Amino acid sequence: MKREKIQFHKFFLLFVCISIICSSLHWLFPYKNYTKIAHRGDVASAPENTMAAFHSALNNGFDVIELDIHLSKDKKIVVIHDSSVNRTTNGEGLVRDMTVSELQKLNAGGWYSPRFSEEKIPLLQEVLDEFAGKIVLLIEIKPGAETPEIVDQLATQLKQTVDAGVPEKMLQIQSFHIDTLQHFTQRAPDFPIGLVLSAPINLIQMYTYKKEISFLSIHYTNLTHSFIQQAQHYGYTIYAWTIVTPLQFKQMQLLGVDGIISNSLERREENRYYAFLQSFLEGHRLLERFFV
Repeated sequence: MKREKIQFHKFFLLFVCISIICSSLHWLFPYKNYTKIAHRGDVASAPENTMAAFHSALNNGFDVIELDIHLSKDKKIVVIHDSSVNRTTNGEGLVRDMTVSELQKLNAGGWYSPRFSEEKIPLLQEVLDEFAGKIVLLIEIKPGAETPEIVDQLATQLKQTVDAGVPEKMLQIQSFHIDTLQHFTQRAPDFPIGLVLSAPINLIQMYTYKKEISFLSIHYTNLTHSFIQQAQHYGYTIYAWTIVTPLQFKQMQLLGVDGIISNSLERREENRYYAFLQSFLEGHRLLERFFV
């Protein structure tokens, strides 16, 4: 009886070891390639929403640059995330209350590092001239900036960019507001359009929105297998935002998202080590449960 018990423990220990190895392999190798989207540019290397961050994203292997737009006082589209300049420049005030000339006098990189003190708030047209056709641009119309003026001007600028030879598929638009996106598609129906979500939508909304919307950009904490399967059934591409840790990268790949919006590229060697360690710790806890 004692011998049989020892044999059982040996068999069970072997089973646990194999499970740990399989779990490690399960995490070490991603199940699905994904589109690598630079959140406000490559902000791990340069200040957000600047030409330096966009150049770094282009040169370091990202597939898409995500950027944010607002309208200046003199009705020009500028690239900045916040409605004010306070956080990312040496100035103060609302973007909509300042002209382009005033905005571009500000230092948009010194807060990040002194070596970026020459960076300015870019015009959208400057970004289009420099990057359109070289890398996909994902342009987000920010809350508070969603006026008919910015939508009409954005549609005009993007159509001019297409006329210059850039494919529509390389110019994507997203917003939190479906009304804004519907207005844009009336003006420019051939561009990929995405709805940004902080919470899932239901099946009725999925069905209704699919006429205008081609992708859903959703906060990673709200993503599940069932939601992704339902959305993909209706033909949506799924982007997850904003991914930071190695474990989050792996979780999103295992869920099967199509794109990951992140502040840095996934460091594969670092992630493999982290994934292996995570699997080892899980196996160790399982062993403790049965043998300690």
